[in-house]
Amino acid sequence: MKKFVVLLVVVAMTCISGMAFAAAEISVSGEMAIRSRDFTDLDLTKDNGAAGKTRDTQQRVRLDVNAKAGDVKGKISIWNDFDTWGRFEDMQANGQTVDAAYAGHSAIGQFGFLRLREAWINFNLPVIPVNVTGGHQLLSLGQGWFFRSMHYGSDAWVVANQTGNNTAALVNVKFAEGTPGASDDTDAYVLLDVFKINDNNTVGIDITDLKDRSDKTAVVDLQNIGLNYTGKLGPVALKAEVDMQMGKVSGGAVEPKFKGNEIVVQGNIPLDPVTIDFTVARGSGDKFNSTSNDIKSFQNALDIDPHYTFLYEYKIASFACTDAAGAAQAHKGFCNTTALGAGATFAATKNLSLGASIWMLQSSEKVANRVTADPNDTTNDLGQEIDVKVNWKLADNLSWNWTLGMFNPGDGMGKDSATGIQGILSMTF
Repeated sequence: MKKFVVLLVVVAMTCISGMAFAAAEISVSGEMAIRSRDFTDLDLTKDNGAAGKTRDTQQRVRLDVNAKAGDVKGKISIWNDFDTWGRFEDMQANGQTVDAAYAGHSAIGQFGFLRLREAWINFNLPVIPVNVTGGHQLLSLGQGWFFRSMHYGSDAWVVANQTGNNTAALVNVKFAEGTPGASDDTDAYVLLDVFKINDNNTVGIDITDLKDRSDKTAVVDLQNIGLNYTGKLGPVALKAEVDMQMGKVSGGAVEPKFKGNEIVVQGNIPLDPVTIDFTVARGSGDKFNSTSNDIKSFQNALDIDPHYTFLYEYKIASFACTDAAGAAQAHKGFCNTTALGAGATFAATKNLSLGASIWMLQSSEKVANRVTADPNDTTNDLGQEIDVKVNWKLADNLSWNWTLGMFNPGDGMGKDSATGIQGILSMTF
């Protein structure tokens, strides 16, 4: 009798599951990754104890659930970001610090809890050719040098229309919610248009209006106009972005204006089995000891992933771009940075590639000389960096990629070199 009851329960559960899945197409994918890291002298001071050092092994787990019912789509991405090993008889996702040094982000992502990385709904409006995506989603504008939120995602509405080769969209991103009902939020409205000229060339424009009302005595009203290009000129694949900023901080006795700008050009040339790549970029900065109240440093909102160099900008706080208190910042792209990078990748075998790149880094506007410590001594020299990458494909869904880097600081950054090595073993399914 008990076996019969168990059988009925199993059949009932199977029927219910079948009914639930019949209403929508469900697919599940994900990733498991193990990251090994060893960084030394990130504070650019040799033999400074534990300061500037990171040596650990971490693990990340991501589970993606995609649903489709007719023309309606949705996605839920649940993950535990890189969480440090070393808790005997304890579980992952119990609150270990992941990247507490990233002070520019909220508590989400700084600790190893199971979180929603993505949670959005996508649908077409009836009658009119408009597509809507609402919820927590991964976002990027242009080539991603002004705004990029591809790690933890952002809360946003995206309303788009595609007509032929042209796509136009209106985006509303909520950066911070203050007191409900009060005008103390931080959000941005973006109007963008992307036109596909032909199969090899695409151009786009995005206009952003960002307002930060969290401090009512100093309301930030920043506008950014971005132009971008993706295409091919002969054998060269190119990506380019130009950004220009305006607006002001209002409410105080002095109302500084935004006057930042940047230009970034990236390219690669495939010469089988070698691929050559290069980057030329410049972001504006504030003049050293300037009496002007205007903000000429290029302002951006980037995620915590590597953007170009492995150490400078990703792991080392740059003195070229400081916050209001004068503290150095990481993850700031080309803010007050002029960069020239060149590299090559060699496909050694079908499953193994080796790459190396060198970066020459200068501040766009002079910064204080941190070696002489003379308050009147300035320099443009930020340093040089050499990065090496080893990408090893062990199976169709398994890779083990390694990055090694050495940053030799210029006088504008510090005295001693920083080194780092990071390997990520990743299984996707």
